[in-house]
Amino acid sequence: MTTAQERIRAIAKRAVEKYFVVAPGEKVVILVDNLTSPSIPQALQEAVLAVGAEPVIIQLSPRKTSGEDLPRSVLDAVVAAKVVISACSKSPYHSSLKPLAIEAGVRGVLNSPPHESGWSDGAMQYDLWELREPASRLRKILTEGSVAHVTAANGTDITMSIADRSAVGWLTGIASNPCETTAWPGGEVSLPPVEGTSQGTVVVEVAMTDVDGVAEPILWTVEKGLVREIKGGDDAERLRRIVKNVENAENIGELGIGINPEARLVSDITEAKKRQGTAHIAMGDSANGYGGNVVCDLHLDGLIPDVTIQIDGETVVKEGVQF
Repeated sequence: MTTAQERIRAIAKRAVEKYFVVAPGEKVVILVDNLTSPSIPQALQEAVLAVGAEPVIIQLSPRKTSGEDLPRSVLDAVVAAKVVISACSKSPYHSSLKPLAIEAGVRGVLNSPPHESGWSDGAMQYDLWELREPASRLRKILTEGSVAHVTAANGTDITMSIADRSAVGWLTGIASNPCETTAWPGGEVSLPPVEGTSQGTVVVEVAMTDVDGVAEPILWTVEKGLVREIKGGDDAERLRRIVKNVENAENIGELGIGINPEARLVSDITEAKKRQGTAHIAMGDSANGYGGNVVCDLHLDGLIPDVTIQIDGETVVKEGVQF
């Protein structure tokens, strides 16, 4: 039986050689913070060196929230590289890092699990190339769709316009060409709803960005694209504190659909939201290269398990089973 360390090294090797196709001489910036398991940057560094490329590890202080911008010196280092791999405890995906990387022609992953178990088990173990075909199919349905309707047995019932919005995430964790940016583990297709159109109720369970594990469901009341009320127990109170006085934090900024069959329903939203048959809906930012118009210092994904999703009346997921 292989050890966790061996599995992490194998994933790092597969990523560098197969997902990013790193070439000799390329500079690869690896972003971590002091909450990232040391085995992750170590394995990535070894894999980068093995192909004759140059790894540059940058260790940050943890950001206060996901979506918070990185220091200018870090951004400058990324845009001077060819590849970026971020495994920070707070995701910089919905920050200025993404549009700057794309503009500079950098490819890579802007969010990935910061802990060992997120690499050694579950969704990261799945061959992400196997997700490309179902992701492309779902991307077409979402991009061509006009109205999304998400329901679940937990009480979630929300509709939103997705007209003229292009789905992203279909790269499924693979970025082998310049300007391609993605997230790990691969396994979602998502898009920002049209501002002001989301209406209904969202009930978050299992996990949420910056809240982490959700012990008691968090209920959002959504009106005209904004979360007007947050109800529940201690986790709901924590969410209220996180978004308090943050401009545009109440915006509904994303609808995402998980497609990875190996993803686990764990307290880490980075993996849980990739689980096949789940959806996640986000509060906060929808801009920064994502396709929406709302800029916010936060982007908080809330998980909804076992969903039913209809796009223009066509069922694409039914009670957690993807069609």
